[in-house]
Amino acid sequence: MICRLLFFARAQELAGTGSLDVELETASTISDLRDQVVQKFPQLATMQNSLLWAVNQKYATDSTTLQPGDTVACFPPVSGG
Repeated sequence: MICRLLFFARAQELAGTGSLDVELETASTISDLRDQVVQKFPQLATMQNSLLWAVNQKYATDSTTLQPGDTVACFPPVSGG
């Protein structure tokens, strides 16, 4: 299955791209995707435990199962005031 992956902020800088299509096995989770992304972009390894993930504009956990056509966002923690 194919999912669209979007990178934001520092994750985008380290990956060197704002988006890409990722091929995953059926029933893959955010954890599976994170492992694949860090393998493809090893420079993200230093921040992999702090990255936040969203699927179709809703925050996701490591166990969130992905569906074909999902749009997944990857971004560092955000703060505001």
